[in-house]
Amino acid sequence: MRKIIALLVLQVITFFLLGFSVSYADEAPVDEVVSEVTEEESSGPISAVVISDSVVMTGRNIIFDASESSSENIDDELNYEWHFGDGSRDYGVEAVHSYDEAGDYQVTLVVRNQDGEQDISTASIFVYERTFLLITDSSEEADKLDTLSSYAKEQGVYMNLVGDFDGVSEFLSEEVLLQKLQESLSTIKEYDTVVVWTSGSTGLTILSTLAQGVSESEQGGIFSGNDIIVISDQALGTLQNIAQGTFRTIQPSQIILTRSEALWPLVDAGTIADFIADLDLRGVTYKVVNSSVGIGVTNFMSYFVNYMLEKGVPSSSLKLILMIPIIVTIVAFFKQVVGLETLGVYIPTIITLSFIALGIEFGAFILLMILLFGTLSRILLKKYRLLYIPRMAIVLTIVSVTILAILLAGAYLNISQLVSISIFPMLIMSTLVENFVTIQTGKGFRSALIIMLEVIFVSTACYYVAEWSVLKTLMLGHPELILVFLAINIFLGRWTGLRFTEYARFREIFKYSEEE
Repeated sequence: MRKIIALLVLQVITFFLLGFSVSYADEAPVDEVVSEVTEEESSGPISAVVISDSVVMTGRNIIFDASESSSENIDDELNYEWHFGDGSRDYGVEAVHSYDEAGDYQVTLVVRNQDGEQDISTASIFVYERTFLLITDSSEEADKLDTLSSYAKEQGVYMNLVGDFDGVSEFLSEEVLLQKLQESLSTIKEYDTVVVWTSGSTGLTILSTLAQGVSESEQGGIFSGNDIIVISDQALGTLQNIAQGTFRTIQPSQIILTRSEALWPLVDAGTIADFIADLDLRGVTYKVVNSSVGIGVTNFMSYFVNYMLEKGVPSSSLKLILMIPIIVTIVAFFKQVVGLETLGVYIPTIITLSFIALGIEFGAFILLMILLFGTLSRILLKKYRLLYIPRMAIVLTIVSVTILAILLAGAYLNISQLVSISIFPMLIMSTLVENFVTIQTGKGFRSALIIMLEVIFVSTACYYVAEWSVLKTLMLGHPELILVFLAINIFLGRWTGLRFTEYARFREIFKYSEEE
C-alpha cells in the first residue's frame, strides 16, 4: 500500500515538474527561444522572408507577412512561428501584433516543414510614442541632426528627416525639398508636428507651394490641425509677416517661429503646450503666428505679397523679382561711383539671376564655356569673311551645341545642377555672346576680355548680396523696402563726382596739380 501511495506521489510530482517546464518554455524570453532555434537551424531548402513596416506607433497594429517564404519542395507544408521581441509569439503565415512600449524590437520568423527542416529570418522594428517631420537644408548642421535623431530615438520619438544637403543654391534646394515632399505627400498627415529648419524663409514658402499644388478638397487637410515649428536665425519679426501668409494658405493649428535651441525641448516635451512652457523656462526666443496676427499699415505691401502667395504665385519668382531692385542698384553703383564697365544693366542682372538659379560654381562654369566656344567660333569663322548676321547665327549655333554637350555631361555624370539648367543660360547665350563677339570685333580680344571680367566681377558681387539670406527674408517680409532703392538710384543719378577708377587713371595729373 505504501509503495502504491509513493508511486502515485512520484507521478504527481513528475507531472507537475513537466507542466512547469512547459509553462516556462512558453513564457521564455525571445532571445532564449531564438538561441535555441538557431542551434537547430538548418541550411536546407527552406527560405524564410519577413515583410513588415520598420516603424510603428505604440498601440497600433502592425502586420507581419511571411507569404514570400518558400521551400524547394512544393509539397512541403510550412509552419510559421513568430517571436515579436517583447515576449510574445504567434503562428501563421500572417500575424498581427501591437507594442505597448516604445523601443527597438527584433522580430524573428521561424519557418519549418514536416521533416523538421527550418530557416530563420529577422526584422528590426522601431516603436515610437510621438513623431515629427523635419524639413531642412542646413548642410552645416548635419552632425547636429544626427545627434538629434539618435536622442529622439532614445526618447521614443520618431524623427523623419527630409533634407537637401548639397548646399549649391537656395533656389535649387527649394526645388529639391519640394519634390521630396511631393513624393511623400500622403504620409505628411501622419505626423503630429512639422519642423522646418531652412535658410531664410525657404521653409515657409515650401509649405505654401506644397499646399497650392494639391486640389482644393485636399488643401486644407495637408497641414490642418498640425503644429508647424520654424527654426531660423533670421529676425523673427520679419519672418512673422511671411508666416502670416503661409498660415492663411496651409491652415495649420499654429506656426511657432523659434531658434535651433528649441529642437531638444521639442523632443522632450509631451505636448506643444509643454514645449512652449519649456521655451519660456529656458529663455529661448519664439513667436506664435495664428489667426490673430495682422499686418500693419506701414507694412502694406506685405499684404499683396502674401495674397499672391495664397493665390499660387511661386515664391521663388517673388523672391527673384524683389531682389532685382537690389541687383540693379548695385550695378548702378559700380558703374556710376566705382567706374567699372557693366555693359548696361540688363547683362549683369541676367548673369546674376543665372548664378542664383544654378549656383555660383555651375553658373560660372557654364558662362565661361559659352564665352570660350563663342570666341573660338569667331576665330574659326573670321577667315571666311561672312556677313555679320549669318556669322552670329553660326556662332550661336555652336554655342547651342556647347550647351547640349554640357547637358549630356551632366546627365552622364548624374549632376542634377547641370541636368536642371533653366532658361537663364539660354538668355546669356543669346545676349552675352553676341555682345562679347561685337566688342572683340571693335576693340580687340584684350579689351573685350577686360570688359567681360569687370562684368563678371559685378555680377558675382550682386550674386553674393542677393543670396544673403538675411536680405532675402527682409525683402520678402518688408517688400516696401523697394522704395528705399528708388531713392538710392535717384541719388546715383545725380552723382557728379569723379569715379574711383578715375582717381587711379588720372593720378599723375592730380600729382602734377598738387606740385603746382
